Amino acid sequence: MKKKWIPMLLAFGLLVASPFSLQPVEATSHTAEVQEDKLPANLENLMNIAPEHQFTLRKGSKRIEVELLQWTLNHYGLKTAVDGVFGAETDKNVRQYQAEKGLTVDGIVGVNTWVAIYGEHEKPADPEGELPAELRNLMDIAPEHQFILREGSKRIEVELLQWTLNRHGLKTAVDGIFGPETKRNVRQYQADKGLKVDGIVGVNTWVAIYGEY
Repeated sequence: MKKKWIPMLLAFGLLVASPFSLQPVEATSHTAEVQEDKLPANLENLMNIAPEHQFTLRKGSKRIEVELLQWTLNHYGLKTAVDGVFGAETDKNVRQYQAEKGLTVDGIVGVNTWVAIYGEHEKPADPEGELPAELRNLMDIAPEHQFILREGSKRIEVELLQWTLNRHGLKTAVDGIFGPETKRNVRQYQADKGLKVDGIVGVNTWVAIYGEY
């Protein structure tokens, strides 16, 4: 009787020696990649829509705008999966973000929360730079004839205000929208200048702003 087990052993030996044998298939990683600093173009394009015209997002929303929200939460330091699904994790982090920004903590991304989100991607004015001509021209109007600005105002004069807050050392997005961040910094500016702290830019606050230049 031939010893059939000899070629079987040889075949087995070749199998074990082969670099392709019995190697476990590497599991696909689901770990999110480290987020880049630059906002992806498809999400940046969404910001061409004014905050007041953005979709209101809440738990259960499934839209590309949710990805912009989630990307921003990550950028802000609140770890969030960027999957376009407004789930429990996103809801929790939105509430944390709203609390830290002094907004109504309801987990709903409406106008005020959108304004804050847009502000995360705005470059502050260079306090050492020259005031842009279109803003300097606004100062041809006497302080007492300037518009009274308050939260909700959306005018070029708000840009002058925001530029000045940056110059004073209060980091503010220069977007022409008087949102919660601008209001908070106006109040700090008023306190620093010994003015009435009400977050409203009236004559006295305008006089102080003009005085910066």
